[in-house]
Amino acid sequence: MKSMLSFSTTIICLMALFLMLPMAGAQESEDAEDQEISEERIEAEKERLENKIAELEEQPLEYFGSQKNKRTRIGFYKYRLETLEQDPDKYFSEPEKFEGNIKGSD
Repeated sequence: MKSMLSFSTTIICLMALFLMLPMAGAQESEDAEDQEISEERIEAEKERLENKIAELEEQPLEYFGSQKNKRTRIGFYKYRLETLEQDPDKYFSEPEKFEGNIKGSD
């Protein structure tokens, strides 16, 4: 009887292990998909920032009002691009908006 119980226990453990293996593989493939999605998101955001910088660089000085304003605006997007390249997690977790020369409403 003991050998039959031991055999049954062994079979049950092996079946449980066999059933758990595909689950572990599925988790790994989900992690890989998440990694690919984040790489795609990073590339899309990088392209967006580079396009914005190119667009601003093409604008005439009159668009900004002064050379300082132009440098400031372009510098902001270059800073964001640098942050994205150095630490994508920080970039997406701490979004910043360019507020420019905004006067308080009194």
